Amino acid sequence: AYTTRKGAVPVHPQCARGNPDGLVDRPLLLYKYSRTGSTWLAWSGKTLRATTRPMIWMHEAQKCLKKDSTETDSADELSAWYAEYFGRETDGSVVNLDNKNVMNSECLITAGKKDKRMGSLIATTNPHESHAETPEFTSEQWKRIFDAAPNLTLGVLVRTNAVKRAISAIASHVQLEICGIKKLTGKEDCIKDLPKKITVNVDELWSKIRESEQKRAVVTEAAAKVSKEYGDGRMFCLSYESMQEDMAGEMRELGIYLGSPIEEASLVRLEEESVSYKRGSDSLEEYLENYDEVRESLASNPCLLEQLEESEPKDFPLCGTWEQQEEEEGEEEEM
Repeated sequence: AYTTRKGAVPVHPQCARGNPDGLVDRPLLLYKYSRTGSTWLAWSGKTLRATTRPMIWMHEAQKCLKKDSTETDSADELSAWYAEYFGRETDGSVVNLDNKNVMNSECLITAGKKDKRMGSLIATTNPHESHAETPEFTSEQWKRIFDAAPNLTLGVLVRTNAVKRAISAIASHVQLEICGIKKLTGKEDCIKDLPKKITVNVDELWSKIRESEQKRAVVTEAAAKVSKEYGDGRMFCLSYESMQEDMAGEMRELGIYLGSPIEEASLVRLEEESVSYKRGSDSLEEYLENYDEVRESLASNPCLLEQLEESEPKDFPLCGTWEQQEEEEGEEEEM
């Protein structure tokens, strides 16, 4: 039977692990949102090799399309590209696209003959409405994709510690002012100029926390809905915290689930290599100049307070801040 990650807070009831059906080289469309470790994950994916055939990772696949399309055309073009990509209509060649991120986007050249040399084909996408580059698909467009790749499976990547994600988002603006980029490899000269501690505005922090919970809920439900309506109803669920705890183990589980086992040598190398730079301490008491003020404010929500005080990787449930905000806004409208 399919299982879930042992000891972890369930991200969603449809999360599944294992491969009791013996499926081979399943393609994966991984839903995610910003500051969840998706670039870190994609970097890691590029260092991995499947035992029989290589995996191909497309980070934010919508960037493979031209930028001057209208929203409707982009949806049609992107769904067609997914159908070709996941359906293996390719000659197997990959091109790099220059962009402002640390990691260039890679795009598989599609519209060619079927290529059976590759293992699982993986694409990440940010479906949240705040991510303007990602169009919404119609039922006909989703059907086109699943007709081309009947074994396509959905996945989701979340960050369960909403407090740390919120602080990371605030800190990224400080980093952007000093370094000019939000994602670092650890080799940049500007790192020496970054502050060891930061002060956060409490109102802004609460706003970012609610945003984090909202994105987690919306993105996860979106993936679950697509999986239930067009796929087998299952999803492979990853969290930033689970990758922090054991990236190699999570990638081993992913390979098993997709039916594209990853070489142990690749997993060992992944454990030894650092693929991205993480600034700031895992202990927020050491990183926040106004830690006591933040702690006093979050004390009204024990769920968030636990996230603030946790210094080790740990999965957390949603704390209800997004639902609470919706209720408050509804009450204001009634008044």
